[in-house]
Amino acid sequence: MRHISTGIFAFLLALLLSACATKRYGRMQPLTEAEQQAYDCEDINLEIAKIEGFRLQIAGGAKINFASVAGFLGDYGIGNAMEKNAAEKSATERMVELQALSAEKGCSSPPPVEVDPS
Repeated sequence: MRHISTGIFAFLLALLLSACATKRYGRMQPLTEAEQQAYDCEDINLEIAKIEGFRLQIAGGAKINFASVAGFLGDYGIGNAMEKNAAEKSATERMVELQALSAEKGCSSPPPVEVDPS
């Protein structure tokens, strides 16, 4: 009976941990009216660079670790994929807003930033 209780406890603990193991990437916030009015071309370029850094964090966070394995056991990885997609979508939406603001203010495009993901 003791072995059965230990097995049940281990199973429940694994189930509990897997339910909490969805990765969190964060979100980029939409461009506010105040930002649109206050940002100059240099600020816009800085914000675009921040988005690129955020995207690198997402890519780094997508690597397999305990949360990936436990999340897969809990929901076949669906939660992690949804979280990653939502984070990427928020970055893309902010990037589009910043590019539109850059065009509106007549900014020249910044040179592409080469970042080593390792």
